[in-house]
Amino acid sequence: MDTFPSPPPERASSPEPWVSPSLALNAVPQLDRSVSTASSVSSVSGRSASSRLSDSGVPGRRRGYMRPEGTHFSQSAKNRESVMNLGTIAHLQYYFARTGLLDAATGRVAKSRKNGSRTASGSEPPLPGEEGDMSLLSLSSADEHEPVMLPPTVSTYKNTPVYVPPPPDMRTLRRELRESLDEAMKHLVELEKGFENTADIGLAGNEWHEIQGINLLDVTTLAIRAAKNYYTAHEEPQRLYSIKSERTIRKELYDCLEVLKRLAIRNFASGVQPYEVSSIKSWVLGIGSLLDTEDETERLEHEERESWMWREGDWTGKERERELLFLRSFDTGSEPLPAWTDGGNGELPTPFLAALQNGLRLVCLHNALVKKSRRQFEEIKQYHTDTAKPYRCADNLRYWNKAAELRWDIKLDVDVMGVVHGTDVEAWKKFDAALLKWCSGVREEIVSEWKEQKNQAKTPTLQLDPDYEAL
Repeated sequence: MDTFPSPPPERASSPEPWVSPSLALNAVPQLDRSVSTASSVSSVSGRSASSRLSDSGVPGRRRGYMRPEGTHFSQSAKNRESVMNLGTIAHLQYYFARTGLLDAATGRVAKSRKNGSRTASGSEPPLPGEEGDMSLLSLSSADEHEPVMLPPTVSTYKNTPVYVPPPPDMRTLRRELRESLDEAMKHLVELEKGFENTADIGLAGNEWHEIQGINLLDVTTLAIRAAKNYYTAHEEPQRLYSIKSERTIRKELYDCLEVLKRLAIRNFASGVQPYEVSSIKSWVLGIGSLLDTEDETERLEHEERESWMWREGDWTGKERERELLFLRSFDTGSEPLPAWTDGGNGELPTPFLAALQNGLRLVCLHNALVKKSRRQFEEIKQYHTDTAKPYRCADNLRYWNKAAELRWDIKLDVDVMGVVHGTDVEAWKKFDAALLKWCSGVREEIVSEWKEQKNQAKTPTLQLDPDYEAL
C-alpha cells in the first residue's frame, strides 16, 4: 500500500474567452440551441421581434396588442359616454405599443437601432447578415406599410359634430309668415273666382280638381308651418297671447288642418268646396289681423319709450331724480312714489324709503321690469301681499334682494331686519344705497336691450322679387 496519496487527475484547461460554448450534454429535454451562444443571442432577439407578427397568424398584431377595430354597440349603449370611452382605451394601448412607449418599461426592442448602438436590453446589436438583423429589417419594413396611427389625443370614436344654424330673428319670421299668408290668399281668391265662372277649362273635371286641391294644400301647409315657427319662437309670448289667447290660436290652427285633411282624404273629389275655402280664408285673415294688432302694439310701445326722458342725457348730480322717473315708469301702485331725497338732514326714513319698507312694491317693480326685458326669467312668483306682520315684510325684502342677484347680477348689501323695524339709521343708509345701485344696473341693462333691438330692426333683410324666377 502506497503511503503517499495519488495526485488528482489533471483537468483540461479552461477554454479561451473567444471560444463559443458547446451544447449542454444529456440535457432533458434535448436542446437544439443554447441561449448562451453568440448566434443564439441574435436568434432570440430576432425571434422575439418577428415571431409576434407571425405566430398568431393575425395581420397587424404587435407585441400583444391588436389594432383597434370599430366596435359595434347597441343603440342604448351608444348613448352612454362610459361605453363609448372603451374604444379610446384600446386606441391608447395600440398607440403605446405602436410607438414603442411600452418598451422603455419592459426592456423590449421597439425598432431597429443604428449600427454600434446598444439595444434596450444592454446587449450588442447583431452583426449584418445575421438572423436578428434580418428580422429587425423585416419589422421596420412592416412598420412602413402599416397605416398612420393618430395620437391618442385625436378621438376617432366620436361622431362629427353637425353644424346647426342659429334660428332666424322675429323680423324674418314675421316677414316669412306674411309672405306665406299672401300666397295662400292669392289661391283662395282664384278659387272664389272659379266658383262664379263655370266655363270649360279644357281639362277633365277630376284632373283640374286635383290640380286645384294640391296647389291649395301646398300653399296653406307652408303658411301653417310659418305660423307655427312664429308662435314657438316668439320672444314675447305674453304680449302675443294678450291679443289672442293661446287656446284660441291652437284651435283655429287645428280647424284649418282638419279642413285640409278631409280635402286630401276624399282625393279632391268634386273639387274644393266653397265652405272649405271660406274656412281657410277665415284663418288667414285672422292671422293677418293678429300681426297687424301686434305691429300697432309695438308702435305704441316704441312711442312710449321715446317719451321717457330718463333713457338718455347727462344726469350728473341728479341720479336720484333720474332713478325716480325710471321707477315711476313701471310702478303700478295706486299712489305715485314720493320724491326721492338723500335724507341729509337726518330725517330717516324718508317718505320714499318708507313707501318701499314692506318690500311689496319692490317685488312688483322687479316683476314688471322682467316682463319688459328680453330675458324673462327669475320672476318672483311667491311673495306676501299682506304685510301686517314684520316677518312678511322681511321675506319680501329678501326675495327682492336675492332676485336682484340672480336676474340682474347685482349684489346688494341690505340689513333686512333693520329696515323692517326702522330703528337703525345705518340700515336705512344701506337700503338707500342699495336701491340706487339696483335702479342704475337694471336701467342700463334694459336700455341696452332696447338699443340692440332698434339696431336689429334697421338691419336690411334679403327679400327676393316674386318675378325673379321668370327673368
